[in-house]
Amino acid sequence: MRRVGLTLALFFALQASAADSLQWGGFALLRASNTPQRLPFDDHAVSAQVQLGIDWDPSIHYGGHVHFMARNDDDGGRHARFGVVEAYLEQKYFPGEDKIRIMEGAFFLPTSRENVDALWESPYTITPSALNSWMGEEFRPIGIDAAYTWRHAITIGGTAFTGNDTFGALPAGRGWMLRDHWAVLGEHLPAGFGNYSSVSAETDHRLGWSGRARWSNDYALVQLTHIDNRGDALQHGELYNWETRFDIASASLTWNDWNVAAEDGWGPTTINVFGTNYTDDLVAKYLLVSRRLGRHRISIRGDGFQAGESHRHAMTVAWFWSPPGPFRTGVEVMTSGGDHKVSAEVRYTFAGR
Repeated sequence: MRRVGLTLALFFALQASAADSLQWGGFALLRASNTPQRLPFDDHAVSAQVQLGIDWDPSIHYGGHVHFMARNDDDGGRHARFGVVEAYLEQKYFPGEDKIRIMEGAFFLPTSRENVDALWESPYTITPSALNSWMGEEFRPIGIDAAYTWRHAITIGGTAFTGNDTFGALPAGRGWMLRDHWAVLGEHLPAGFGNYSSVSAETDHRLGWSGRARWSNDYALVQLTHIDNRGDALQHGELYNWETRFDIASASLTWNDWNVAAEDGWGPTTINVFGTNYTDDLVAKYLLVSRRLGRHRISIRGDGFQAGESHRHAMTVAWFWSPPGPFRTGVEVMTSGGDHKVSAEVRYTFAGR
C-alpha cells in the first residue's frame, strides 16, 4: 500500500506538470504533554509530526489525493513512523442541480463532525474525541465509495472496502484512548494480549461495507452511518479479527462564530476464541461546543465511552491562538477519572503549488 501511495503521488506530479494542477500543503507540529501513563491518556511527553497532502485537480470532474505522515514515535507499532494515510482518485459529475462523487483508494469515511479540516484535522481541539481517535487509529476503508447529493441537501452514500478486519480490536482489547495517532497503510498497532491491529491487512477475504444518509444546509448537518467490517472473528498470525457492526449518528450546527458538534456511536464487536464467541458492546459519544473570538478559539468537549462493562468519561478544554502568519499555538486540558493531561502545541502550516 505504501508503494501504491508513492506511485499515485508520482503520477499526480507528472500529470500536473503541464496542467499546473498540482497543489500541496500540510503542517509540522511540536507538542509537549504530561504523561499519566494510563488509559485513556497513555502518550509521549514530547511528540512531533509532519503531515503533507498532495492534491491533483486537473478538472472539476476528476482528481486525486495523497496524504503522507511522518512522526517521531511509533507508539509501539510496526512500520508506523512514516507512511501513507490516504491515497485515492475521485470523480465528480453534476446532473442538473445534483452531484455524484466516486472515490477509489484508501480514505477516511466522511463521518466525523470534529475532524473537518484538511488532512482530517480538527480545528477545535488538539486531541480528538475517543470516537474519532479510534477511527483514526483503526478504520480506513480501502475500496470504492459512491455518494449522490440531491439538490445540495440530501446525500446517500455507500462504501465497499477491503482491510479493516481487525476493526474493534483497540477499544475491546487495549481500551479506549484519546490521541491523534492516524494509522498509516501497512502499520501494525498493538491491540493488547500480544495481538496487533491493521487498517490495511486483508486476512479473511471478505468485503466490508458501509452506508450513510445525510441532510445538510448552510448551517446544520445531520447524518446516520452504518459500518460492517464482516470480519471472521478469528486469529490470523499476530492479527486477531473482530466482527464489528457500528452505527454513528452525528450532527453539527454553525451559527456566526459558534460551532456545535455531536456524535453518538454504538454497536457490537465479536471475537471467536477456541470456538466460543465473545461479544462486547462498544459505545462512544461526545458533545463539543466551540467559539471563535477574533484570532482566538475556545472549545469544550465532553466524552463518554464504553467497552463491555467498562464505562469512562472525559472532559476537554482547548484554547488556540492564530496570529498573522503560518504559526498557531494551543493549550489543552483533559481530565478522565482522577487523571489529568495538559498539552501545549506549536503548529506551522505550509502550502504551495
